[in-house]
Amino acid sequence: VSQALTRKYVPDFLIDRRLTVCDGIERCLKKGRGAEQASAAQLAALLCIQLGVGDLTDQVCHDLKPLLTFTILDNSASPLARAKCCWTLAMLGFLDSTDVLADTHRTLLSVFSGSYSKGDGTTPSVPVELATLHAAALSAWSLLLTIIDIHAFTDPNLTQMSGLLDSPHLDVRMAAGEVIALMMERGRQYDDDCEWEAGEQLIDKLRQLATDSHKYRAKKDRKTQRSSFRDILRYVEEDCPPNIQVRFGLETLALDSWCRKKQYDAFCQVLGSGMNLHLTENDLLRDVFELGEKLVPLNMAAHKQSRIERHLMNQANFKARCISRAKNRDKRSAVIS
Repeated sequence: VSQALTRKYVPDFLIDRRLTVCDGIERCLKKGRGAEQASAAQLAALLCIQLGVGDLTDQVCHDLKPLLTFTILDNSASPLARAKCCWTLAMLGFLDSTDVLADTHRTLLSVFSGSYSKGDGTTPSVPVELATLHAAALSAWSLLLTIIDIHAFTDPNLTQMSGLLDSPHLDVRMAAGEVIALMMERGRQYDDDCEWEAGEQLIDKLRQLATDSHKYRAKKDRKTQRSSFRDILRYVEEDCPPNIQVRFGLETLALDSWCRKKQYDAFCQVLGSGMNLHLTENDLLRDVFELGEKLVPLNMAAHKQSRIERHLMNQANFKARCISRAKNRDKRSAVIS
């Protein structure tokens, strides 16, 4: 079902079947384990993206959020399922027009705060599975950062994010760097003298990560990290936002801010290979990214050759090639003789 909703935009089909789909999601979240819970969470996000913003989505969010929250906070659940539920909870919070986001904020914070530096400034020892979960929760929370009032919370802050940059896990470091860029962008948009401005210590950390060449880290990880933190450092020091052009069909989407890039990445996380199709057809995404009305597709069928026309054309081309090659062969044989 998730694959079908990724590849096709069918809101009308789902409107009359949303209760059935929601019932299946609830059963999987309650009684399923591991991959089944993760798949159910993925389907919940896809369902809401298909339905778009409105009363139907608000009702789905109201029904599913308690189960998603319970799964996220359940330490006996698999980290994979909890991570997927974090993404879905954030996406539902992003789409739910009635949610004040306070509960979602606290839930995600309770997860990724496990990677915060200890009281003495040392980095906690976190297993790889939990680090992946913490990174997912932090990255999911950063989606909410694109729409919430920046003065509505005091935790997390830049100091805590700076501590996460010391994590031995790449996913956590990159998620923290992204949050730092988002915090500063939102702060600068709201107030030029915002308290969310990087100090010299934070800038030094970002510079080190942007030029990291430590051999104990995998070459691929170093390359990914340097690429990401170069962009973050450029924004922090020079106020230079990202400038990414995404082409789909006959249109182009400009990702010219960290907020817009984060929203695009979040939808990609859910839609995967179906992102371009949904950018073209999905009313929700076109509204979020301000793409305007859908383009009317050209009627290519009217200009398409019929099968018999293509066959006759190929025959004519084949005959012309044979005549031309025959002449060349005759000349070559005359030269040889």
